[in-house]
Amino acid sequence: MTPQFGELAAAFNAERARLSPDAPDEVDPALVVVFDLAGSVKDFRNAIDRIEGLEFLSELLGDPSDPDDDFHMAKRETGRTDKSVLHSLYLVMSNAKAISELLRLFELWQEDPSASFDYRLGKFKTAFQQLIAIRRWGPEDRIRETGLREHWQETLEMVGQSISTVLVEVELWFRRDATQRATAQAHVEQIITASGGRILDHSQIGEISYHALLAELPIQQVHSVLSNGAGSIRLLVADEVMFLNPVTPMNVEPATLDPIAEKQMPEAERIAGLPRIALLDGLPFPNHDALAGRLIVDDPDGLGANYPLSSRNHGTAMASLILHGDLSAPGEPLDRPLYVRPIMQAHEFVLGHEHAIPTRLLTDLLHRAVKRIVAGDGSREAAAPSVRIINLSIGVKSRALVRRMSPIGRLLDWLAYSYNLLFIVSAGNYLDAIEIPAQSTNSLDAARSAALRSVYEATLLRGILPPGDALNALTIGAVHDDELGDLDVSDTAWDITHPGAPAHYGATGPGADRSVKPDLFHAGGRALYTRPVQRNDEELVALELARTAITGPGHQVATPGRAGATNNTVFTVGTSNATALVTREASRLFDLLEAGAADSEDAPLPDPQYHPLLVRALLAHASSWGEWETRLRQELGLTDQRARRHLTALLGYGRLDTDRLGTAAMNRAVLVAGGSIARNQRHTYELPLPPSLRARAEWHRFTITLAYMVPTVGQLTRYRAAKVYFATPDTGLAGGDRIDGEYNTVRRGSLQHEIVQGTRTMVFGDGDAFPIHVECMDDAQRLGAGNAIRYTLVVSVETAEQTSTTIHDEVRARLRQRARDRARGRVQG
Repeated sequence: MTPQFGELAAAFNAERARLSPDAPDEVDPALVVVFDLAGSVKDFRNAIDRIEGLEFLSELLGDPSDPDDDFHMAKRETGRTDKSVLHSLYLVMSNAKAISELLRLFELWQEDPSASFDYRLGKFKTAFQQLIAIRRWGPEDRIRETGLREHWQETLEMVGQSISTVLVEVELWFRRDATQRATAQAHVEQIITASGGRILDHSQIGEISYHALLAELPIQQVHSVLSNGAGSIRLLVADEVMFLNPVTPMNVEPATLDPIAEKQMPEAERIAGLPRIALLDGLPFPNHDALAGRLIVDDPDGLGANYPLSSRNHGTAMASLILHGDLSAPGEPLDRPLYVRPIMQAHEFVLGHEHAIPTRLLTDLLHRAVKRIVAGDGSREAAAPSVRIINLSIGVKSRALVRRMSPIGRLLDWLAYSYNLLFIVSAGNYLDAIEIPAQSTNSLDAARSAALRSVYEATLLRGILPPGDALNALTIGAVHDDELGDLDVSDTAWDITHPGAPAHYGATGPGADRSVKPDLFHAGGRALYTRPVQRNDEELVALELARTAITGPGHQVATPGRAGATNNTVFTVGTSNATALVTREASRLFDLLEAGAADSEDAPLPDPQYHPLLVRALLAHASSWGEWETRLRQELGLTDQRARRHLTALLGYGRLDTDRLGTAAMNRAVLVAGGSIARNQRHTYELPLPPSLRARAEWHRFTITLAYMVPTVGQLTRYRAAKVYFATPDTGLAGGDRIDGEYNTVRRGSLQHEIVQGTRTMVFGDGDAFPIHVECMDDAQRLGAGNAIRYTLVVSVETAEQTSTTIHDEVRARLRQRARDRARGRVQG
């Protein structure tokens, strides 16, 4: 390591001479230094900030390495293993004086590993033990995980010389000092303009440590990087730059420009009341029969002035699904108006297309939009403070999930936590062709299996699109299903997705830190694929999505009509659709919770402050894998012990069963709770065991779902400031085994959902209960005294109707008796 410290010192000297050739000794440049550690060191950032001249910036995951004699993973019982060694990169802003102090500490540790360090610097001894390398943050670091080089190469191959500029998001290191941030931004702006580029937008959001510029770079910069390497342009050498991300504004193509299907809707009436749902999307067609009188459109950016009717497709479709559901079998319309804030605009050149505003940083736009809704902006009061649910059926295509949480994901986590909101977001769509072996096209069954394997093998390239990576959001995947009914599929199309299975067009998990994403799946519309024309010389054939906008299948949704028609519809598919439908179900659950307990003898439902979390938990609670597991294990050949982890990444918590939402069943009892918990606390809940299940070897199921608002730490890899979870259920008492989600994975986010199912005889005494222990622990940092985390818990027990139709009444009677006993005890006390 000593030579590496020497190289750093030389780098500082070179930078000093470059900045001030006349008097280099008077300049002390600041450079970003990387500590590459095997594993991680808890609270290392606190020690870093204790040394004058050092400022902790961020912790990132490094590339894993093969074990060697110096660094390897070991088990206490068996010793060294062959597992890869995980790396943590600690990014630190430093000056030359601080590097000298680091070298002094390193040499002191080398001479005597037990040497005493100054107060709160002891973590450096642990870091030195795990130090693999120490170096500058370089040009390749700034683009390695962003996919910028690959994206630029694809751009040139697709469009050649027909473009003259490219869009990039320049993420700067977030400095604690506002003056340093301003200086850094000014320097980077000067570099961009000097290269012939221009600044389109900029943003600083301190709560998530976000500082970024949206810039347009000349195509010559692209050619230089691709030909001569990342270090060939000044922007990628600038120490102020953390990452350079390619930007491709989300583009939505209309299902068709010529809709002909018509739908008779009830006569429009303006809906009174306050909005509960906010739709952040494209601008809808407000005069459509399905939407008239039901929208509150808030357009502070004046996008509507240049938003032709032919381009108002995506927002119209999402509003239609939220308010009515699938128009092939519409449900009762929601009885509250829908607040709409457009965050897309009509494409300037492509007829009918919409895209995210290309001159705005989407993270900043969403930040301002949500704050305007719930808190107001500037002197203006909140636009819709009654909103509890925000629907985001959009995705950032150029930032598919990598090893770090996206800025927009961090934003949603902070907004959900700070304003107690339920964000329901789409996992994202991949609409590219599916390639399968040519011999698989001999039969529909063979093509289905081949398509499934092809999608599975490409999961790393089909990751969750931000903001679907947010932990505090409910991320929705799509199921191959809709309400159109039986199909007559033409000879030119194939239905190659198993009925009710995850749709091939949907993004796949896992989420950040291998958390469960998507959280759950719902109907996204059935997608057909074109039947390929076989040629003898082909090994692979491409299955393209078939165009079914006019005839179906898919969800039937409202759309702008020809010549001002107000009743036209089209058929569409996507995770966006599934997200809108889940938002609709969420609103129905809010109605139930706000109505309160139906019987005065029952305990009151949790306070409204818990409703956003409780709705999130209830939606997950009604989800399961069903028959998916058996089919996927067989078709994908998943037989090893890691199969459940792979399936959890593919299936999340399973498909939402809307029949289980808000409906009573005599063979099922569902209990809900809400509370706040502090670090190192345990809250125990007891589910009364129904006597009708005692000593009966019949099918039964216990389901436990926990949702909490996790505070986050944006600069750390671990990210969650604290974690709340319920302990492993007592499967012995439950007479069953845990099914569906993998045990470790379900605890990695802020939504834990577990099912214990079996047919073994349950042995318990009269009055016994099934305990659920909710616990809170520190994670990325210490949860301060007086701070508590809000959570909700949903627990249910059920059996088949032929086994018992009294479970609901048995549990309810026990709970009422327990409440009377407590009340009697308080009176006596």
